[in-house]
Formats: sequence, C-alpha cells, structure tokens
Amino acid sequence: MNKKNLILISKACLLLSVLGYCIPVFDEANGFAAFIYFLGAGEGALYTSIGVALIISFLAIAASIVFSSIYFIRGKKDNYTSSAAVVDWALMGLVIISTLFAFIAVKKFTDEDVDLSAGFYFMIYGIAAYVILYLYSTLLGENLSTKKEEKRAYWMLSLPAIVFYFGVMTFPSIFSVVLSLTNYSGGSLFEAGALKFVGLKNYMKVFSDQYFYISLKNNFWIVLVSVFGQLPLGFFLAYVLTRGLVKGRDFFQTMIYLPCVISTVVIGILFQTFFSSHGAWTEIMKWFNPAYEWTMNSQPMIPVLFVILWMYTGTYLIIFMANLQKIDPQIMEAATIDGATEWQVLWHIIFPELSGVFVISAILAISGSLKSFDLIYVMTGGGPAKQTYVLSLYMFDKAFRGASDYPMANTISTIMVVISLILIGIVKTLEKKFGAKEE
Repeated sequence: MNKKNLILISKACLLLSVLGYCIPVFDEANGFAAFIYFLGAGEGALYTSIGVALIISFLAIAASIVFSSIYFIRGKKDNYTSSAAVVDWALMGLVIISTLFAFIAVKKFTDEDVDLSAGFYFMIYGIAAYVILYLYSTLLGENLSTKKEEKRAYWMLSLPAIVFYFGVMTFPSIFSVVLSLTNYSGGSLFEAGALKFVGLKNYMKVFSDQYFYISLKNNFWIVLVSVFGQLPLGFFLAYVLTRGLVKGRDFFQTMIYLPCVISTVVIGILFQTFFSSHGAWTEIMKWFNPAYEWTMNSQPMIPVLFVILWMYTGTYLIIFMANLQKIDPQIMEAATIDGATEWQVLWHIIFPELSGVFVISAILAISGSLKSFDLIYVMTGGGPAKQTYVLSLYMFDKAFRGASDYPMANTISTIMVVISLILIGIVKTLEKKFGAKEE
C-alpha cells in the first residue's frame, strides 16, 4: 500500500466522526443540536467557546476529507507538496484540539449533567484511527537509508510505547509526588480550593508517626531476608542441582519452585492457620514442651519472614539455574583437570560470570521487598497492634481505610520510591567496585 492510499484511508476514518455528529452525542442531542444549544444558551463565554469548538471540529473534519480527496483524486498526485502537507497537518491539529476542548469543557467545566452517547465514541475512535494511520503514512514512500530518516522511523515506531509508558508509569509517579506536597482530600481536582500547596508538611507528619518507623523497620527486615536469604539460598540450590551434586534434580527443582506458582492468598491463609494458637506449629512444639504457648505477639515478623524466604527462593533458583547452564562446562572441566577445587571453580569462574545476574536479582529482590503487600495483608493484616506493618500496607490504610488521607498516602509512596532508588544505587555502586564486567 502506497502513501497516497493510506492517507485516503485515514481520511475515510474521519467519516466515522461525521457519522458521530449525526447521531446522539450528548444524551439525545446530536452534534449539530449540541453546538446550536451551546451557542444560543446565553450562559457566558465558556458555552459560546464550546459551541464554536464543535463547529470548528466539524468544519475541520469536513475540510480535511475534501482537501485530500480533491488533491489526490482530481489532482492525480501521489504525494503532498510541502505546502499541502502543512495545510493537512494544520487541519489535523484543529480537529484534535477543538474536539478535545469541546468534550472536556462540557464534562468538567459546565453545570450540564450530560451522558456521552454513541456519537461521542464514533467521533473519538474515528479521529484516533485517522491520526494513527496518517502518522504511519509518513513512513511510506520514503527511502530510509539516510540517518535522519532512520531516526524518524525509530521515533514513529517507538512513540506509542513511550506515550503508553508515560501515561501509566511516569505521569502517575510524578503526579503522586505533586499530590504529596498538597492538601488534596479527594473529589474533583478542578474545584476551587481542592488543591493547596503545603510544602513538606505531609513529610513531617509521616516522619513523626511511630507506625512509619515500624513499617520501615519491617521492610528492611524483608529486604535483608530477600537479598541475604533468598539470593544466596537460591544460588546455592541452583549450584548444587546444576553441578549434579545430588540426585533427583527435576524433583527438587519442581518442589522448590512450586510455592512461586501458588496463589499468595492461599499461602497467606495456610500459614495464618499454621502459626495460629491452635495450629500445627503449636501442636508440634507441644510434643517437645507441653507447656509451650505460641502467640503472634512474640516476634510477629518471624513467621512472615520465614514464609517470604520459603515462597520466593524458587524464583532465584530458576534465574541462577538458567544462567549457570549458559557457562561453558568445558571451562569448568579444564579447571578441574588443572587441579582446581570446587571452591576455586566457584570463586574464580562462576562468581565472575554471574556478577551481573546477582545485581539484577538484587534489584528485583529490593523492589519486590519494598512493595510487599498481599502476603502480609492476608496473613496478619498488619497486626497484632500494627507490629507487622510494612510501607505498602501503611500507605493502603492511609488511602483507603477510615478517613482517607491521600496526601499522606502519596507521601509514603514517594518515600518508598526514594528508598528503592537509594538501595539500587548502592547495589550498582558495589557492582562497579567489586563486580566483574561481562562481555
């Protein structure tokens, strides 16, 4: 398909938007009735602006369709001249800006209680398809041999992913930081007084709350168990199984990894019952000490840390096994023939080869530890007396339990991100100082 045909197909998509104007857009009113209403409502400049925007949107859509049809079909040309391209881009900009302004203004800034009807979706989907196809058409009919054109192709192909990532990751993170500096308490962001800048007041509230330090301490315990428990244990088991130091490799690999595929909710309920005052743990201990009594009030994080160690070690087992199998066995065999011990093979060959894997695994362990939520929520709910609080559960309670405190919740999430970046920075620094560079 050449560039001309793809542009014409993109303009055909705009016919959906034209159809959208002809059927109900707001409640039972079509686009024409809507702009007549807003122009004649006499409610001020905003209503007039909405009416004008609807007219401009329709006229720009119609002009874009007619312009391309005349240019390509009657003019019998295969590509735009530079001046014609400028006109077409200008019409596209008018369509997008006027349409978005009209719909956002109606929903957010007027007193009209309207529902968006089928015509709205025809218009939006038609414009979206038009923009995507039109942008893609700019890549056709071009020789991508020059560096400039290759760069343009790269940006055109990667832009949707970048926009999506910005929309679902970057923007919410930045917006969370902004809200942590305000007094936002829910509701519309555009209402007068909904947002008021309060500086670091919310951070001072967090740092003066004793439960923040309980949560922080528990999170660091989880980080320690993950980095210095799951990683070494996962590597040790992977090394033993890969080197064939024990029989039944497939059986042990399956059994160790099995907890990773079981629902976290199921595991939480299972161990909540296991460690209860009438659970299996208490009964086992009573065999050795009939007077034994177990309550979660005594070191309540120990059962949680045990379950975390047991549950996620299998993940690192698989990671290390996969990378151990990438090391050429002839190198280790040659070292063994030359008289190297098992420890020397491990220290001088395997550790340097896997230094990058250890770093990546440590980053995964740190980020996973700081966002630990589901297991603790099911197993202890933060109790007893909030002694098993972690930062994610602390944030959840501030946002969704009792009287919601959204600024505090956003403040906690920002602190979690900062702590994670600091710990990951430390890991990367240690890697640069002590780790071997992989080829």
